[in-house]
Amino acid sequence: MNFEYSDFDVATFRDYKELTDLCAAPAASSFWCSRLDDTLTFIPTKGVDFFFDEAGELVGLFSKQQKGQDFSSNGGYRQGINAGQNLIPVGSSVPGGAVLLNGDYQKPENIESSWQKTGDTEITGIFSYTLGDIAIEKQLVVSNITNVLDVSLTATRADGSDASEAVAVQYALPGIAKSKSPVFKIGQGETFSENPVSQAVSSPSYISVQSNARPVSSSTALILRPFATTDDLSALFLSPNIISLEKELAAEPGSSVQLEFEQYGGQNELVRYYQEGFKDLPGLFNPNILGQMSLGILWALQQIHKVVGNWGLTIILLTLLFRLLVWPLISTQTRSMYAMQRLQPKLQELQKKYKDDREKLTQETMKLYQTEKVNPAGGCLPALVQMPLFIILWRVFVNFEFNEGFLWIPDLGQPDPTYILPILYVGVIFAQSYFMSQGNKQSLQQQLMINAVFIFFVISFPAGVTLYWVTSMLVQVFQYWLIRRSQPKVAALSK
Repeated sequence: MNFEYSDFDVATFRDYKELTDLCAAPAASSFWCSRLDDTLTFIPTKGVDFFFDEAGELVGLFSKQQKGQDFSSNGGYRQGINAGQNLIPVGSSVPGGAVLLNGDYQKPENIESSWQKTGDTEITGIFSYTLGDIAIEKQLVVSNITNVLDVSLTATRADGSDASEAVAVQYALPGIAKSKSPVFKIGQGETFSENPVSQAVSSPSYISVQSNARPVSSSTALILRPFATTDDLSALFLSPNIISLEKELAAEPGSSVQLEFEQYGGQNELVRYYQEGFKDLPGLFNPNILGQMSLGILWALQQIHKVVGNWGLTIILLTLLFRLLVWPLISTQTRSMYAMQRLQPKLQELQKKYKDDREKLTQETMKLYQTEKVNPAGGCLPALVQMPLFIILWRVFVNFEFNEGFLWIPDLGQPDPTYILPILYVGVIFAQSYFMSQGNKQSLQQQLMINAVFIFFVISFPAGVTLYWVTSMLVQVFQYWLIRRSQPKVAALSK
């Protein structure tokens, strides 16, 4: 995935025909209906992909559950414009980032625009256009390493304006994706209101719309956060599902107002909020116990990084510390697994001997467990205890933005372009399967078939995630090897 801006024809979208059918309906009101022949500006980033029209309005905003995903495909785009990942509702009459006047949308006129790459991780767009007798000047700054769009907007009355009253200049986002009943929040000071009435709230700390998708890990959010809270700035919820920030523009010719704020679009997820600086906004996100544990891991991650100064080494060291923590649990689980494998030939004999007597089979099986001092559930509890820890660590690495290279890897936040890490992953998977099978060929084949499924996913994982996975499994393979040395060879199962 290259962080560049490029032209993108609307007709290239895979579901373009659905757009044309939508606009062919008699009562069609989608903002897309006046843009079917347009050329957009496409900017892919690690966390989201942006599609802007010529006025810098946001007509497509595709959120990525996994950072570093590449939705581009041979000059096209793998996601349809009506896909669930697009946070801008296709049927809305208002595009994202539209400037409304008293809640009404007008299509921009006299548009001038330009895009420029202003840094390795930054692209800036400059726009000017008119809405009646009001001139709009807008600057957008897109970052490759955050989900935040910096917005600076100035609205100015024409010198010859004959307006008789003030007007509310509003920057708006029209709901979120396909969510029909999203959750709206407005923060003010240390408090917040949820699903507020259509009444402006002055000096807001933020306004948001969040999808209520299930599972929660797939939910998304759009957030507007002012750079500074001032008395003349308000947050307002507009029907049907529009959120906006607004300032009042006086009627006098030449008068002007300026709005400056951050716009977040992406996963409704704690780790991303933490890095973007949104975590402490009142009421925005209330983490559960697993979320609180994630914050602890984030703290440890950053403390290690302060010492070693490299995210690649930080990932390895944190993974080693985690593996040290769960070492006793893995040992208990592995010994229980090997014990059950050793009993398989005897269990198979019992099944043949008492195949017509289920009660006797159960009695003899339990007697065998007691004689051999094997607990068939001995590996379950350690697995249940460590599983939440693995899930938390996984989610932290998937959502954390490392924005740094390591050894041959140019960027830990994107897939390894050399495929060295995926190859290492395959090697470690084979070693892990070998030790888990304890020499049993049938068990080895089963283990390899199960693990082979994940190889196709690993290729697209951010390199930081794959580095964690490979390091973690290398330690586990070493642990298996230590335990296996003391284990007798398991006999092959009879056919």
